[in-house]
Amino acid sequence: MDVALTTANSLPNLAGLCESVERSIDEGVAHTGLHLLGYEDIDTGLSIVAAVSKPHAPSMVSFYAQSSHRIFGGATLVCVPLAFCSPYFVPNGEYVVYRHTYKRPLVSAEEYATTMQSGSDEDKMRLFLLSRSREGFETIPGMSYVGISKRPWQQRLEEHIEDAMVKNSKTKFHEAIRQMQGQMVIHVHDVSAYGISEADARQYESKLISASTLVPLGLNMKC
Repeated sequence: MDVALTTANSLPNLAGLCESVERSIDEGVAHTGLHLLGYEDIDTGLSIVAAVSKPHAPSMVSFYAQSSHRIFGGATLVCVPLAFCSPYFVPNGEYVVYRHTYKRPLVSAEEYATTMQSGSDEDKMRLFLLSRSREGFETIPGMSYVGISKRPWQQRLEEHIEDAMVKNSKTKFHEAIRQMQGQMVIHVHDVSAYGISEADARQYESKLISASTLVPLGLNMKC
């Protein structure tokens, strides 16, 4: 995430982007946004950042990290609105609404290998970025969870993982965490709303759960 934001600071027309972000916050409307895609191979230290224009969409920052470590390896994708990291955003509360989702890649390993071996440079770059952005994955049915927290969502996720792996909790989300260990999936973390009051966060959380993640649609056991 820091890599992506550092790159954003050196982009041309950054002032115009900031004005667009500020306007979207003030007016609550989508704009021609910028999607900053960050990637890091933890094993080798390779880092890549790409900037993609997103017409009629909010500006976003996403960061994909992967490792082949035998025990701790895997991949994860974090997605947050760029305004979440912007000095133009002034929060009116301390709560965050977040979503955790398990997804499978849309591109098969065989298709990826074929393109990387014989495709054009443009096709290779396009597929590389697709396979490391949220557009390159589909949600596994029933494998999404929504929650709120006053603390950083990363800290709350660590608590969920401890409950699942150490305390052997029987909630649906914690069972899913155990079930997905060692599977060819990616765990996507989204910040859905931020800087809002507890009442607004609970209302928004309930709305998201009712619409998409209440059992059996997802992993939330109650609204």
